[in-house]
Amino acid sequence: MRYVIIGGSIAGISAAKEIRKGKPSSEITVVSEEKTKAYYRPMIPYLIEKEGIDVAFPEDLEGKYGLKYVFERAVGIDVPAKEVRLSSGRLVYDRLLIATGSGPIMPDLPGLAGSGVFPLRTMEDALGIKSFARGKRIAVVMGGGFVGTKAAIALRNLGMEVTMIEKLGQVLPQRLDERASKIVSDLIKAAGINIILNDSIAEIIRSSGAVKSVRLSSGAALEADIIVIGVGTRPNVEAFRDSGIRINKGILINELLQTSVADIYAAGDVVEYEDLISGVPSVSALWTNAEEMGRFAGKNMAGGKIKYRGFLSVMNSTDILGVPVISVGTIEPAGKEYDVIVEDDLDRYRKLVFKGDSLVGALFVGDVTNAGIYTNLIKNRIPLGDLKEAAIQGELQYIDFVAGAPAQGLAV
Repeated sequence: MRYVIIGGSIAGISAAKEIRKGKPSSEITVVSEEKTKAYYRPMIPYLIEKEGIDVAFPEDLEGKYGLKYVFERAVGIDVPAKEVRLSSGRLVYDRLLIATGSGPIMPDLPGLAGSGVFPLRTMEDALGIKSFARGKRIAVVMGGGFVGTKAAIALRNLGMEVTMIEKLGQVLPQRLDERASKIVSDLIKAAGINIILNDSIAEIIRSSGAVKSVRLSSGAALEADIIVIGVGTRPNVEAFRDSGIRINKGILINELLQTSVADIYAAGDVVEYEDLISGVPSVSALWTNAEEMGRFAGKNMAGGKIKYRGFLSVMNSTDILGVPVISVGTIEPAGKEYDVIVEDDLDRYRKLVFKGDSLVGALFVGDVTNAGIYTNLIKNRIPLGDLKEAAIQGELQYIDFVAGAPAQGLAV
């Protein structure tokens, strides 16, 4: 059996491991457009500011799992021939996984093209930012999400003057509520990073090809030597639009992670599937979701029939300037059927969102004690029963969910 995986990041590698377990003698080929082996993508902002950091997977994937790598770009699929079309040549498959992830959204701005403007999505991007920033003084970051925030902090740690611009009214929109965002914003400002909200870059001004400043939608102007764009991502699906695979925003899959074309599966950021809480079809650009989808896809490509229930569109865990931040599920509910519990102390912010006796959302800043329990409660949609008050008080323990407890079946 010939397995081909398009995409060498976490979804593709997780699938490859499961295929090898289920089909020890199979041929597994990983097609990667990036000319490097697998690495931890969430860690790439640290490459900008730190020396000697290694973000590569520690495992010898080729030797341990018998993977063959092809460092080329997949440009399409010949479904009748069961071949992947590469930038040079073709690969025949019996079963195929599309795990091409997502790419950065680059806005259509005057002056965007040219040196000094970077996305931050790959290791190459991070190293390019680091190299270009040497000797530069002023950085502007467009976007106040996790990518923009991490990039701004990294550039500030290099000693640069940094301004982060977010078009909405708070940093980390859709990931934090207004109060949590204010806490994080204060941390960022205390680190010497300027934040501009409710505005955006309208034009990049160059002189002799070099970035000199930006003009904002408000009319304000800011000096700049380097610009990092972090305004979001979109699934890498363009190469597959003429293949017959059903695609909306992302590739549509069933509960076995099969696409609409026989023997072709998809996993990770490239997929559109149901959010576990809302039931709304969504695209997830989260590492943990991609890893899980990859495992399920690999098991099923190897002959399993393991049903995938869906993902949480919001399931973020990070550290911002030494302060842990976790957000999971529905954090800003709309409707009278929700019960919201908030603790707002000097050194911590905790928010729990219940629907009946089920936890559907959690937000923690500073104190993330037992966040794993709360995440599993949300993800597995487990009713709390008499343990709801213990959840509110932060007194839940894993022992509460052994056989006989109301929430029996908690995944740990």
